[in-house]
Amino acid sequence: MILNATNIAVITGGPGSGKTTLCKKLSEDRIAIGSESGRAVLARKNGHDLRQKNPHLYAAEILKLDVEKFTTASASCQRWLFDRGFPDNAGFLDLMGLPIPGELDLACRNYRYAGQIFAAPPWREIYHGDQDRIQDWHEAVATHEAIAAAWARYGYILVELPRASVDERVVFVKNRMI
Repeated sequence: MILNATNIAVITGGPGSGKTTLCKKLSEDRIAIGSESGRAVLARKNGHDLRQKNPHLYAAEILKLDVEKFTTASASCQRWLFDRGFPDNAGFLDLMGLPIPGELDLACRNYRYAGQIFAAPPWREIYHGDQDRIQDWHEAVATHEAIAAAWARYGYILVELPRASVDERVVFVKNRMI
């Protein structure tokens, strides 16, 4: 069964492109934010080991959180902006050369975002690593490309965010959100 969530927009893109900063700023304007599930899994005990040693299990844990988040948000009347969506998970596995599990593929096909899908492009001037963001610049660009390809494969058209200040990006997103 396909579920179209007309009240959910998504921001996607490679690491270090300003997604989370933008989401935090938009939350100040009463837009509900669905935080990045991957970071929640990494925050758990042994989360970093899981990502490195068993990427499929890591992806499955993200999928569980994403389904819960999607189900909750799609049932509400509020506008939502998710920091990543189902196809991001598929894009990460693509990047690693791993097959997409059937459960994740079905989620990408059946849990549909009807709002805008914003892509934060790689932006070297703002890119920096942190304890969760372990990719170097070249890996960040490759990650963005793999994620964008996954979104396209599942039938989405991405709207590229401008390389602009956070406030300018906020206006851009708010003018295009559902």
